[in-house]
Amino acid sequence: MKTMAYILFFACYTFGLTAQSSILIKNANVWDGTSNQLNISMSVLIEKNLIAQVAKNIPAPEGALVIDGSGKTLIPGLSDAHVHLASTLGLAEIRNDADWMYTAIRAAKSAENFLLLGFTTVRDLGGPVFGLKRAIDEGLTPGPRIYPSGAFISQTSGHGDARNANEPSPYWSGGQMHPIDALGWSFVVDGVPEVLKASRENLRKGATQLKVMAGGGIGSDFDPIHSIQFTSEELQAAVQAAADWDTYVAVHIYTAPGIIRALNAGVKCIDHGHLIDDGAMALLKEKNAWLVPQGFWTMAPASFWEPGKDSIPPARLKKINEVLDGTAREMELAKKYKVNLAFGSDAYGALGFEEYALMEFTARMQWFSPLEVLKQATTENARLFSLSGKTNPYTEGKLGVIEVGAYADVLLYEGNPLEDIQVIVHPTENLKLIVKDGKIVKNAL
Repeated sequence: MKTMAYILFFACYTFGLTAQSSILIKNANVWDGTSNQLNISMSVLIEKNLIAQVAKNIPAPEGALVIDGSGKTLIPGLSDAHVHLASTLGLAEIRNDADWMYTAIRAAKSAENFLLLGFTTVRDLGGPVFGLKRAIDEGLTPGPRIYPSGAFISQTSGHGDARNANEPSPYWSGGQMHPIDALGWSFVVDGVPEVLKASRENLRKGATQLKVMAGGGIGSDFDPIHSIQFTSEELQAAVQAAADWDTYVAVHIYTAPGIIRALNAGVKCIDHGHLIDDGAMALLKEKNAWLVPQGFWTMAPASFWEPGKDSIPPARLKKINEVLDGTAREMELAKKYKVNLAFGSDAYGALGFEEYALMEFTARMQWFSPLEVLKQATTENARLFSLSGKTNPYTEGKLGVIEVGAYADVLLYEGNPLEDIQVIVHPTENLKLIVKDGKIVKNAL
C-alpha cells in the first residue's frame, strides 16, 4: 500500500514517466465523445498507449495500475484547433532580444501548460514548433500532440509581414531575409511560384496542414481588416501544393469576400471568420469546409490584446471592435447552416495565457449546450485533424473518443461537464487525472 501511494504521489509531480503496461480505470462515469449522455459505472482498460477495453466490469490484468474513479466523470482528452505554442513573446522581442533557444524553452513550457489544462492534442497554426513536436512525441518534454503548420504564408503587406515602417523589402533592397522569416515564423511571398516554394518548404519540414494569411489582421500594423490577401491563383497554388501531399490549407480571414475567395480556391478551413455573412456561410456549408471561430475574445481583458498593459492603442482597438462586432452573428449563422464547427481558441501570449483557451468553453455557452461544445473540442476537432490525410502523424489510434482502439488520452473530472461546462473551466479544482498516450501526466486522486 505504501509503495502504491508513493507511485501515485510521484506521478502527480513527475513528467516523462514510463507508461504502465496496463492501466485500469474503474467505477467511472464515461462520456465517450459521441454519446449524448454518460455511461454509468464503467471501466476502461489501457494497454500501452491505446484503449483496449471499455465495459462494466473488467478484471485487472496482472501488474496493472488500478485507479478507482469513484463515480467521477471520464472524458476524452480535449483538443484546441488554433494555437501558437511558440508565441509567448511579442514579435519585436523575438526578433531583437530573445535567443532562439530561450524562445524554444518558453514554447515547451506553453505546451506543458496546455497539457495540464486537459488539452492532449492541438493544431498549431503558425510558428517554429517542428522541433517541439518531435521532442514531445519522443517523450523528452511534456505536451499535447501537435499538428504543426510551420511558417505563416503571407503576401507582402499581409498579416504575416512583420517588418517595421522603415524596413525595406529584401526583394527590392537585395538585403538579408527578415529575421522573423529566418527563424521559421513566416514566409513573405508574392506570386504563384513563391507561394508554391513556401508551401513546399513547410511540407518538407513536416507541416500537417498549411496556414495562409488571406486577409487583414488585428495584430499587424499595415493591413486593414477589410483587405483581401493573395489572389485566387496564389491561393489555388497553396491548395494544390497541399493536395499533392494529401493535406489541406487553413486561412486567417475575417471578411465575407475574403472567405468566398478562399473557399472557391479550394481552402478547407476558415479560421476566425467573424465578419462572415449568409452567402459566405452557405458557401462554406456547400463546400463542406470547416469554421474555427473564437468567442472568448468578446470576454478578454485589455491585457490579452496588450500584455502587461491596461489599455489598447486606438488603432488596435478599432480593429478589435470591428472584428468582435460580428461574433454573435457568426455563431448564429454557424448554427443556422449547421456547418462543420471546430473548437479553436487562438489563446496565446505571455506564459499563463493558455488559460484563456478555457474561457472559450464559457463563451460558447451563449450559443451552444455543454454537450455541443464538448463535442466540438473532442470528436469534431478530430474530424478536422483527419483532413491531414497521409501526412497525419497520429494514425495508430483514434483521437477524441473513448473506445477500443483509440489513443489513451483521457481526463477524469470531479463533477459532470455535460451538465455544467464550468467543471472544465476550473481544472485546478476539478481535473483529477490526466492520461495522455497511456502515460499518467497528473493524478490528484
